[in-house]
Amino acid sequence: MYKVPAQPSTQRVYVWRKLKGWGALYLQQSVCVLPHREDLQQHLAQLKADITAGGGEADLLTICIEEPEQNAMLVDRFQQQADQEYQEFLGQCRDFHSELSHEREISNLSFAELEENEAELAKLRSWLPKIRDRDLFDAQGYLEATKAFKACELDFQLFTEQVYQAQGIDSEPL
Repeated sequence: MYKVPAQPSTQRVYVWRKLKGWGALYLQQSVCVLPHREDLQQHLAQLKADITAGGGEADLLTICIEEPEQNAMLVDRFQQQADQEYQEFLGQCRDFHSELSHEREISNLSFAELEENEAELAKLRSWLPKIRDRDLFDAQGYLEATKAFKACELDFQLFTEQVYQAQGIDSEPL
């Protein structure tokens, strides 16, 4: 639980981004939960120090949920949160395939397009592990997201070969 001064908003955004980056599940405004793990405890202790140094208040509470149904409900909410991110990732994978298909349709097989799409693939490559790090309870969407990313890599490999061929360059290694 935390409370930060309303102004400037940068501290509030900083705290929110840190907590969401670690996979925190918000129960209500400024109240969130995370599983009790040593790595997270260290991050939270530092964040608490940052909040208080910025004129805010923070409490770190360790709770034990004795009711299995309540615990299962929280785990389910964590998994839903992660699955929502995996769905966003899958949407970006679909967009990636659509972009490559469009470039093929209009015969825009240039090095500029290759570089542009290589940058998009790099974004996907760096995004998936971040989602996985926040997926604290192994949501089902990870397997599908991994398969979708591999399909993006294969599609990009094919696109690369098509660009090289269109430019009259042998794509085989020297």
